[in-house]
Amino acid sequence: MFKNLATGLPFSALATAGLAAQTVSEIDVSVDLPAIENSEAAQVWTSLGTDLETAIAERIAPQLGEDGSEVVVDINEVALASAFENAYALDNSTLAGLVEIREPGLLNNEAYELSITAGQAMSAASPEVDLANMTIASTELYRAMIDAFADNVAQKLK
Repeated sequence: MFKNLATGLPFSALATAGLAAQTVSEIDVSVDLPAIENSEAAQVWTSLGTDLETAIAERIAPQLGEDGSEVVVDINEVALASAFENAYALDNSTLAGLVEIREPGLLNNEAYELSITAGQAMSAASPEVDLANMTIASTELYRAMIDAFADNVAQKLK
């Protein structure tokens, strides 16, 4: 969990970031990984929560501040488990979750479901990535899905 991420930033930097985009004080990603029967996938996906928090924080770094919105992501474990069970059926592999943007004040909160398929994530893959041999346990697929999910969350905060 990222709390008070910008304690060392000068006030003027926070004020400038607040004018351009939404200030974020906390990023919290929760993942309750089911018992993963695919041991290869288990080795790659074990740090999903931390990696997704980091990816979001990197994309919104200028917006991080002490006072601001909380970004809370709850990964849908059922969709993730289904992807692990169908390790070679990438068309059905999905990284999905509920994204909440909790702003100060009761009326300003926003929540939406975000779902990234393996196909969407890999559409930006470099030509040297062999998509034909890609599985849910592939590091390239893992990174691409985290990047696509984080990109979507960051866009919503701009």
